[in-house]
Amino acid sequence: MAFWRKADNRKKHQEQARQYIVEDEQLLHTYGLMIDFVALTDQRIIFVEKSWVSKRSEVVSIPYSKIEEIALLKDRRMAISNPVRISTRSNNHQLNLIKGNDAVGFYKQLSRQIMNASE
Repeated sequence: MAFWRKADNRKKHQEQARQYIVEDEQLLHTYGLMIDFVALTDQRIIFVEKSWVSKRSEVVSIPYSKIEEIALLKDRRMAISNPVRISTRSNNHQLNLIKGNDAVGFYKQLSRQIMNASE
């Protein structure tokens, strides 16, 4: 299915993420989402939220130090995604990682970056 290949198109996601990277920032990893991608850098998380019903999209960037809570929803056998919720003081974001992407690996990497930011 073309949809699944698009969600796991890591090279394309890395190229797209690089346009949002600033000087002295390092891209660590990208993950495919239901609609687009999420990128982890050494300083922040960047993801693109696209609307299902319009062509509008929004690039969201959250420094790790501003993340208050993350949650991984597990054990959804019939689901096509593994949702990860990221909470900040001002907002909650749900990232729908495609089933088959390493959601636990993403959760661990994000946790590691958050812990490093608080040191």
